[in-house]
Amino acid sequence: MNGTRTVKLGALALATALLAGGAWLAQSGLKRLAFERQQTAQLRQSLDSARNLMPEVEQRERLVQSLKQVAQQVDRLGFDPAQWGERKLRRTVGPASRVEAAQFLGELGRGGAGSIFVADVFEIATAAPETGLFQSPLSGDRGLTLGASGTLYFQTISVAPPPRTMP
Repeated sequence: MNGTRTVKLGALALATALLAGGAWLAQSGLKRLAFERQQTAQLRQSLDSARNLMPEVEQRERLVQSLKQVAQQVDRLGFDPAQWGERKLRRTVGPASRVEAAQFLGELGRGGAGSIFVADVFEIATAAPETGLFQSPLSGDRGLTLGASGTLYFQTISVAPPPRTMP
């Protein structure tokens, strides 16, 4: 009877040890599962962020391609940046007569093909809503509001072909 009791107690001790080992393995598995789920959530968040950035990346790629095409055209046309200067222009938005506006705009285009104005801001409007920008001014015309800022690029070296000399 003692022998069967010892066997039963041994089996019970072995079952308890196996049960404790199984519980420990289950607990470590649950911890690992929680860690893996957290990593999965972080990776999904990173993936969503990357997907949200894709339109900007694609736009920048198109911009780079466009810049490359412009650089190729500049090379093909023989444009030399060393032959051009630049001047920053700024006229704060404010009242101007039509004559002043015409003079300002005429000065911007005075250089012809030898100058280019690249506007960062350009604003022109009539001061009164009932008048038109492209209509003859009525009596009592209050003028315009005019403002511009940007860069005026101009040629510093003449692009005329050099004079030919006779041998």
